[in-house]
Amino acid sequence: MGGKLFNTMTPTISVIIPANNEGSYIAKTLHSIKTQTYQNFETIVVSNGCTDKTESIVKKRVNDKFKHYSLSKANVSIARNYGADQASGKILVFLDADTLLEQDSLQKINQQFNEKYMVATTKVKPDEKRLKFNLAMGFKNFYHRTNLYSGCSGALICRKDDFHNVGGYPEIVVKEHRKLILDLKKNRGKFKCIDTHVTTSMRRFKRWGLVKATTFWIGQWAKNQFSDLKDSDYEKIR
Repeated sequence: MGGKLFNTMTPTISVIIPANNEGSYIAKTLHSIKTQTYQNFETIVVSNGCTDKTESIVKKRVNDKFKHYSLSKANVSIARNYGADQASGKILVFLDADTLLEQDSLQKINQQFNEKYMVATTKVKPDEKRLKFNLAMGFKNFYHRTNLYSGCSGALICRKDDFHNVGGYPEIVVKEHRKLILDLKKNRGKFKCIDTHVTTSMRRFKRWGLVKATTFWIGQWAKNQFSDLKDSDYEKIR
C-alpha cells in the first residue's frame, strides 16, 4: 500500500537527459539515477537524432517514474526544452547523458537548492583519474565554488517556473548553459554550487587534447561576446 501511495505522488525533482547517440554511456547514467537515496523524482530522457542503440536501451526502462521521448532533429537545447515541457517536478535537473550522479546527489540538491538561489550546478570529477583531467576539473570546481564564473559541471539545476519564465534554453548548441544561467540571474538571482559531485566523461578532452579544447572554448567565449554562437561548428556528442 505504501509503495502505491508513493508512486502517485507528484515528484519534487525532474531529471532531464538529452541523448544524441549515447549508447555507450546512457545505461550507466540511468543506473546512477535509479540508485539515489532520494527517490521522489522522475527521469525524462529525450533522445534526439539518434542512429545508434540509445533508444532501445532507454525504452527498456520506461515505467511510471521514467519517461522517454524521441525527436528526429539532433539539437541538445531543443531536447532539453522539450523535456522541461513534459516535467512534473518543481525542480529541474538537466543532466548530460555521459554524466553520473553520486548516490546522494538528488538528496543534496533537494536540501541545498533553497529559495535563496535561482540556478545551481554541482562539483565535478573526471571519469578517468589522470593528472591533466583532475587539474582541469579542479579548476572548474574552484571557479564554480567561489562564484568567479557561473557555469555547468554536466548538471544544471533550476526551478521549472523560473525556467519557463525566461524562455528556457536558447536553441544553440554552444554556451547554452551559460546563456540560460545569465538569463536566470538577471533579477539578482544567486548561483549555487551544490556540495555533491557528478562524474563526467573526458571523451572530448581525450579526442581533442587539452590545448585544442581550451583554445576552442576561448574562441567560443570571444564569439559569444562579439557575434552569434548559432553558427558555431560544434561536434555533437550529447
